[in-house]
Amino acid sequence: MLDFIIGKAVTVKQDRVVVQTGGIGYSIKIPVRLSRYINTDEEVQIYTALILKEELIEIYGFLDSSERDLFEKLIKISGIGPTMAINILSTYDRETLLKIIEDEDIKSLSKIPGVGKKTAQRIFLELKGVLPSLKYERDQRYEDLLSALVSLGYKRLEAKEVLEKVYNNEKDEATIIKEALSILTGKDGK
Repeated sequence: MLDFIIGKAVTVKQDRVVVQTGGIGYSIKIPVRLSRYINTDEEVQIYTALILKEELIEIYGFLDSSERDLFEKLIKISGIGPTMAINILSTYDRETLLKIIEDEDIKSLSKIPGVGKKTAQRIFLELKGVLPSLKYERDQRYEDLLSALVSLGYKRLEAKEVLEKVYNNEKDEATIIKEALSILTGKDGK
């Protein structure tokens, strides 16, 4: 129904953003960690998931469509509703969560309020093997960024070490390269 909303971020709170477009302000619930990437009075594109309940209509938002897709996969799991799914994505970014699922790391997943051992096992059961395409996307993007840094004359090991510090799927490639170069040039004075 709503795939994404582009507009000006009028209000940014820890777990919610109000995006104004076409004279309407859409209140969108977001993972807590995303609020630091959204600035008031800047244009944003938020990928959305619309949840309809008898007593409530809620829009959930994400900065990229792959994280929204992960949210939609999470809410299909028995016992996980939109609130728990958003809590999971507030605690861990998509890449970290994929690694936790791949490694079946119950301890890390159980740190999320409301996620116990049984829920964690259900998540592993439902999502392990379903998400390799998401993992590949990260691997390919990461490798492309690493190759770009190496082509600029940096040693692969050094570039990888810095890329691990700045890599985040919510950032665009130019931002990641800029942050990596800032660290690398600070190291060697290039």
